This record gives sequence, C-alpha cells and structure tokens, in this order.
Amino acid sequence: MLLSAASLRWTKLRIWPPDEVGTWKYQAFWWPFRALVLGTCTLSVIDYRSAGALPMHVFVIGWVLLVSGFGLAFYITGKLGWRDAHGEAGSLTTTGWYGWSRNPIYVVTIFGLLGLGLVAHSLFVYPLVAIWALLYVLAPLLEEPWLERHFGQSYEDYARQVPRFIGVPHKEGK
Repeated sequence: MLLSAASLRWTKLRIWPPDEVGTWKYQAFWWPFRALVLGTCTLSVIDYRSAGALPMHVFVIGWVLLVSGFGLAFYITGKLGWRDAHGEAGSLTTTGWYGWSRNPIYVVTIFGLLGLGLVAHSLFVYPLVAIWALLYVLAPLLEEPWLERHFGQSYEDYARQVPRFIGVPHKEGK
C-alpha cells in the first residue's frame, strides 16, 4: 500500500497497473495483494467474532453485503474478462456496469469488504479490510493516467461522462 501511495507522487515507482506480466512491478503488486487477501480471509475464520456478538440484524446485513458485494465483483470481472480486470492491456469497456461507474468492481468489492468486516467482527480483520478498501480507493488514481495514455480521447470522453465511483452518468452538454 505504501508503494502504491508513493507512486501517486513518483511515477517511476508505479506498480499498478503493471507494465506487463512477469515484471518486478507486476510481482511487487500481486504477491503482497494476494497475501492481504489470503490473510484477511484466514483471519476472518480464525478470529471469527472475537470482538463479541453483533445484533442479528447487523449480522444479516453483513452477510447480504458480503455475498452480494463479492458475488457482483466476480460476476463483473467475468464479464470484463480476467486479463482486463487485472491490469493487462485490453479494450476500454464503457457499457453495462461500466456505464454507471468507471470502477464498478472496486465499488461492489468495498461493499463486500464492509460485509466481511461485519460478519467476522474481529479487531484483527477490521484493519485489513480497511487497508484493502483503501487500496481500491487509491487504485483508480493510479490507473487513470495509464488509461489516458492507452486509450486517449476515448477514455477522456468516458471519464467526463461516467463517475469514478458512484453517481449518475451524464451526457455532454446537459
């Protein structure tokens, strides 16, 4: 996460999106990210509800957010294509979920993470969920210059019409 934040200032340190598979930048992003995901999931099981019981309605809301958030993230990733969703150059997708948000996978995953935090209800899991969510808030700031370079005016037009995270898409001139 520190390297991602530093790369906002110093572009030579940019590790996301990766230049290409197999580079040190690709590995510098993916191995720590995988460790974060695996660690968060493991601690969610090992330290499950160690902070005490939550009211049933909060627990149910947590499960709804967890299942719908991560379920939609997998669905949208599948529709986009694994390679495009994971930082390998592809085509610019601007329709479907991407017509409502430039980063729908990040948005729905953050809802899933909120649900995971509520379900696990662990003082060890909460910071990991917060770090993961913060990475998903920072990622678009790293991706946008890359998208502008690769897709030019098409991306700039798209970015003017569709919100970064959540909002109502708008047409030019309205």
